[in-house]
Amino acid sequence: MDKIFKFFKREWANLTFQKSIPLSLDQPIISFTFDDAPSSAFVNGGGILEKYGFAGTFYIALTFLDKKDSTVSFSKEELENALANQHELACHTYSHIDLSKTRLSKSKADIKHNQAVLSALFPQLSFKNFSYPFGAKTRGIKVFLSKEFRSARGIGHGLNLNKADLANLKTVKLYKDRYTLEEINQQIEKAIAENAWLIFYTHDVCEQATPYGCIPAYFEAVVKTCAERRLKVLTIDKALNKIEAITGVSLSSFLSIFELLDFSIL
Repeated sequence: MDKIFKFFKREWANLTFQKSIPLSLDQPIISFTFDDAPSSAFVNGGGILEKYGFAGTFYIALTFLDKKDSTVSFSKEELENALANQHELACHTYSHIDLSKTRLSKSKADIKHNQAVLSALFPQLSFKNFSYPFGAKTRGIKVFLSKEFRSARGIGHGLNLNKADLANLKTVKLYKDRYTLEEINQQIEKAIAENAWLIFYTHDVCEQATPYGCIPAYFEAVVKTCAERRLKVLTIDKALNKIEAITGVSLSSFLSIFELLDFSIL
């Protein structure tokens, strides 16, 4: 019953509010993202991307900073190394909460606290993009995030093309037992054919991967394919910069137009 309730909350949020933009690219874009970002994501995932001259986006919940008693933990040094190698740090709430089960006021406070902790670590740095823990959301939190961040990535499967919801970007999982490399390559070929924005996501990248992660060889095979096909691999924030450059319009302007329509209808 809980899963059904969460599903309807998520679908209602996606049906009744979108930060919708036209997405017409002159070439495909690939982004590699990591949720929770345990050490293996930084060391192995980030290291593989760097090997091919790429950078990724790490959605972090800073409650996991130096949390040695957790399966998810990372260090300040790993954050510093990520930034030095041009990776993006993005927001994943502070406490890694289920936003569909949390009061809106508490959800907002938790997300803002993640930024406050980041600012204490890196005074000049701010989160620009977000991903939903567990893919969970409500309409209220989706509206809030659409104003607070440039984008929010969900867990819905697919490519971003034609029209994209910046408050619920689609993605393709790089999970241990979810898709074969052949199936992943098919997604890459489809992105090339349709000039789409393909966002990959995973969690850990290690030999003993969880069901929500993958082994380094699998991850590197995907990255190597992108390099061999000479695809543009960008962080989420740099991808949005490119989209703005193509359209010639600030993405935030789309929100104000849609908000007017959204609240006059509902």
